[in-house]
Amino acid sequence: MMAYFKAAFAIFLVISGWCLFAIVLIDYIVGDLLGLIDTSVQTQGWSLLLLFGLSRSSMLRATNTKVVRWFSRTLLGAIVVVKLTTLRGFFASGLRSFYINTYLLADVLFCVGTPLLIISASAGWWLLPEVSYVSLLVYSCMISIIFFWGLHSNLVRLLTLGYFFGYWLAAESLLMYPFMAPAAVQHNVALGMTDALNTLLPAVGLVLIVYLLARRHGLQLFAQLFSEPISAGVFNRGCDKQLNEATDINAGRNSSRAILSNYMLLGCLLMAMPLVAIITQTAISHINVHLLFVGLGIWALDQYWQHDVVNEPALSSDWRSFFNLSWRYKREFTL
Repeated sequence: MMAYFKAAFAIFLVISGWCLFAIVLIDYIVGDLLGLIDTSVQTQGWSLLLLFGLSRSSMLRATNTKVVRWFSRTLLGAIVVVKLTTLRGFFASGLRSFYINTYLLADVLFCVGTPLLIISASAGWWLLPEVSYVSLLVYSCMISIIFFWGLHSNLVRLLTLGYFFGYWLAAESLLMYPFMAPAAVQHNVALGMTDALNTLLPAVGLVLIVYLLARRHGLQLFAQLFSEPISAGVFNRGCDKQLNEATDINAGRNSSRAILSNYMLLGCLLMAMPLVAIITQTAISHINVHLLFVGLGIWALDQYWQHDVVNEPALSSDWRSFFNLSWRYKREFTL
């Protein structure tokens, strides 16, 4: 009886998840793109987080496969599958070709354009009084972080390029924007920091809880790795009896400590949940809804076809190989 209840509940979660995804997608198209209804980025963000959490479950993925197989065997499913097979193949091949070309083009623009951005920003600091040394430093640090992160993530590359070109086209000084970018970035960072200071204390509390949990489990892991088993063959029978008694006492103490530590871990997680909710709520309010859904689409395409472009000649893979070799030789020279 319990097994049937779990299977029914899993099927209900899968169907509800697909319905929620369809509602969120329609809400974005009708509300954010067409502007016909009012939307809430908080509702959309939390719904996508819930769907992402459900998609990580292996049981729900297996249930989804069973539901798809069952639907394809029904009369309606057979009609839909027959009608959409040809259209799906044509659409998938075109989308795959567009994805690969966009991937390679974005790879070249990202790897070549990043040093040019820092050079143009340095020229702006030299020529324009609006660009200060602090803004240039902040801009260079942000560009460097995005560059090293983008070498390993196609999502970061495409979102960064889309945001840059969109901001560039929307800026008043179109040709001067690469030189004025440090001042604009510093202004945006200052606006974001004024709102982010309100959540500084919860963030510090969350980091402290995570640090204490990691430190505690790290110490236990090191204790298990470096603990040496005691051989009973070196003791006589009397010592074996005392060792067994001491082992029983230590086992009882360890079990009680394990129970106490588990309750403490549960308490820390319960304390961290409101902090995570507050920080997530604040982070979602600062997210551009268009970047959110475009990033979701890029992530979905990466899951399907990124393995097809792994063997393609790309500048990001060359940069990663260069950094890996440099770090390896540096370590060998140091050692």
